[in-house]
Amino acid sequence: MLCPELVGREAERLWLRGRVEDLAAESGGVIVLLGEAGAGKSRLARVAVEAALAGGAAVLTGRSVPGASPVPYRPLTEALLGAFRNNGPPDDAALGGFLGHLGRLVPPWRSDVVSAEESPVLLAEAVVRLLVAHGHDTGSVLLLEDVQWADPETLALLDYLADALRTEPVLCLVTSRPEGAADELIERLWRRDPAAVVRVASLTDRAVEQMLAVCLSTSSPPGEVVDFVQTHSDGNPFLVEELLAGLVASGALQRDAGRWTSTGRLRAAVPATLRTSIGQRLNALAPEARRVLRAAAMLGRNFDWELLPGIAEVDGKAAAGGLRAAVQEQLIEATGDGFAFRHALTREAVLVDVLPPERRDLACRAWPAYERAHPGLPGPTLELAADLAEAAGEPVTAARHLIESARRALTVAALTSAESTARRANELAVSDEATSLDAAEFLVSVLVAAGKPTDALAAGAQLVDRLLAVEQTERRRADLHVVLARAALAAGDVRVAADDVEAARCAAGQSVDQAQQARLDAIAASVAYDQADVAEAERLARAAADGAAVTAQPAVHVDALIVLGQIVRTVQGMEAAVPVFQQAAAVAAAAGLPQLHLRAEQELAIVAWSRGDAEHLHTVRALAARYGAVVTAASMDLARADLALLTYERGACLEAAQDCVEACRRYGLAMEPVAHLWLAGAHALSGDTTAMLASIADALAPDPDDPRILGDLYGRVLLTAAFVDDDLDRLRELLDTMIEHVRRAPPTTSVYPGRLTWALLQTIDDDDLGASARAELAAVERTGLGLYRTTGELIEAVAMGRQGDRAAATERFARSFEELRSHRLGAGTLHTHVLLAAQAALRDGWGEPARWLREAEAFFSAGGYDHLARRCRLMLREAGEPMPRQGRGESDVPIGLRALGVTSREVDVLLLVAEDRSNKDVAAALFLSPKTVERHLSSLFNRLGVTNRHQLVERAAPHLGGPSS
Repeated sequence: MLCPELVGREAERLWLRGRVEDLAAESGGVIVLLGEAGAGKSRLARVAVEAALAGGAAVLTGRSVPGASPVPYRPLTEALLGAFRNNGPPDDAALGGFLGHLGRLVPPWRSDVVSAEESPVLLAEAVVRLLVAHGHDTGSVLLLEDVQWADPETLALLDYLADALRTEPVLCLVTSRPEGAADELIERLWRRDPAAVVRVASLTDRAVEQMLAVCLSTSSPPGEVVDFVQTHSDGNPFLVEELLAGLVASGALQRDAGRWTSTGRLRAAVPATLRTSIGQRLNALAPEARRVLRAAAMLGRNFDWELLPGIAEVDGKAAAGGLRAAVQEQLIEATGDGFAFRHALTREAVLVDVLPPERRDLACRAWPAYERAHPGLPGPTLELAADLAEAAGEPVTAARHLIESARRALTVAALTSAESTARRANELAVSDEATSLDAAEFLVSVLVAAGKPTDALAAGAQLVDRLLAVEQTERRRADLHVVLARAALAAGDVRVAADDVEAARCAAGQSVDQAQQARLDAIAASVAYDQADVAEAERLARAAADGAAVTAQPAVHVDALIVLGQIVRTVQGMEAAVPVFQQAAAVAAAAGLPQLHLRAEQELAIVAWSRGDAEHLHTVRALAARYGAVVTAASMDLARADLALLTYERGACLEAAQDCVEACRRYGLAMEPVAHLWLAGAHALSGDTTAMLASIADALAPDPDDPRILGDLYGRVLLTAAFVDDDLDRLRELLDTMIEHVRRAPPTTSVYPGRLTWALLQTIDDDDLGASARAELAAVERTGLGLYRTTGELIEAVAMGRQGDRAAATERFARSFEELRSHRLGAGTLHTHVLLAAQAALRDGWGEPARWLREAEAFFSAGGYDHLARRCRLMLREAGEPMPRQGRGESDVPIGLRALGVTSREVDVLLLVAEDRSNKDVAAALFLSPKTVERHLSSLFNRLGVTNRHQLVERAAPHLGGPSS
């Protein structure tokens, strides 16, 4: 699986292109790209080759090959034959007397008269002159690859070229691995000029993740795959590709419904070339040394060499000798006081050749020795101890280790690792009932944390039955029902969640202590909130928060604070909830609970969304994907789709909604109906009625009478479709239906922004100036959405205009209009509302409807909403205003300038004026008369409110960098 892009090498790429460009100034030389096999040297070299070819330079390429007796000048001969096989030498006087020497490299040029002196120096000078002549005026690039295998003669010639090419238009680019025949030459080149040696280092972890994303054509590769490849590739691009190809070929990584997912435990497939290379080096070791190396491989990449004598059953001297031999064969390397395999896959390749009985024998000796050497099994030693126990035939011990390892992973929010480890523990523990119950219980908790409620509920139902058969498990059953209640809420089944809360209370009985009571109250508060019992939810959440603080349960404390924040958001508004969510984040951070910290950040991101800030959504979403927090990632996708629907960004809405739908379907998340609804909204923006209706059907499938879905169906999706189709006559009917559903929906579910349009229409048309609608709207402004408050001001301005207070209406509308223009959340809503408000303003004689309509027309034209843009133009014509037009120029008109009425031809003029061109020059460039240019300038002065060319350029500059219509 090859990466189609060069990732993580931007600095090197730019530098190489610069060196190729320097050829025009006759500045060449020798550059060495030095790096391990697979580091990407050849791909970097291709950057220089492509740049050279693009600039018209000549390119010659040759390669050294491994061999016991390398052929003299082999890579140079290959390069020159490739360039001149079908042509004679360049006709250049500078080559006079040197062609005979070049005959040593290009046999057809060999002279009948053998030179009296077969001098390497004269041959090297002949190569210099040939490369200069071959490049003519555009220069030459000579690429010689794999010079770690080069013959001494080639290396000596390269040493000469390094000095001779400095002032010639010839660049010699060399690739080499360290520790080869070219080491001394490279060291000399570096001492002369450190810039001549470019060390191609391993990719950073971030670059490896980017490379995986490019290979898989996804923005978010699975976190567990990223971790696996980062660990086993050591940042080597070749191994990144090979490991990824191995995972896909084995089925461990599969693409399902447009998303890549891992299907089980990930195992490294050693590339055939690497396995062959390591096998050859292993066979070069004595049998005793191979035993030592295989024992080392059982202990991990970084191994305790002191344990090797006992595991390999050799004495200390033999163990030391085996290590020395392995270092000489470049299989391992000394690291301070210890040793490590040179590469993660080197260890895997060594283990591949160990037969199962040999592995069991080695593990039986390695496992107890390793556990004695690492009391308490800190950090990654626990996972290796589990591997050794399993290999030694002790699966129950391995399972216990894995349960603890999964618990540690969950603590640091490594949810994907926690799940895969817990599943493995569950499989290994089957022969011991007590361990099996522990493993199953922890797996349910991990599945809930990872956002897989359907899997958690299925596993939990089986576990409840198993615990009922075991005595004295009441407390465990109570805690299990708390976990299952949380899973049911995530799956959207509030009734099942309430049943689990009741089952938890029954299991706990009268012996419940304060700590368990806090856990029960916290989940009961969440259930009450979802049931829209805000008062009961607040009482329970406060009790849970207090109890958790007293009993030192920070996780429960955070859960309770998040519910309290949601209640405050519902009752007092978005901004009022910020301190509560910040407190939850602080408690989680102080306790080292990254997963709960992420949940608190999710709530803060929703508040940021209400301000039109999508950046926080993207940040939290990326972090959630990295942790494997499925619910949080899906929630952020849902919010991104919601925001894009409000701002009329159809592509962003479609992508985010589809991502959310896929996650919901895979993991059974409660937000799936809303995800389908926003997907329908994306189709509405695209004008795809068939797809919209299909998504609406999916949204209504769980409950066709759900007022939460129906409210936003009529007030968001169908309303958007009516606007996009310019079917304004349907608006009132849709919104009247919407308000019926909104009034019976729980107040904790949605902000229903369609109410704004409903109140505006009532204010424009109704005899009471929409008084009752405006009063109802004012009652819900407690949501704290700036969009509600500011649009409410705009609606009040319309009412003032109808009452004849033109000045007050104009001033109030202008103030709210400017505020909404600066609020990203209001972009689409503002311009659709302008269409409606402009009709009232034109009818009642107030405000600047022509200006509003011009801006709306520019916005809709830029977005490709042609029906709406045409509606704006028709309204302008009916008002006696000139309609926006493209003009006959060549330039696109930026949105801001189009809103001012600037035409394409005027932008042509403006761009040349910005270059400080005179009117005469502008006229000549555009094939216009100077008087026509003066007319265009006069029009631009008027449209932009300036009086001279300098002011014009200054005022237009911000627009010229913006998106075009």
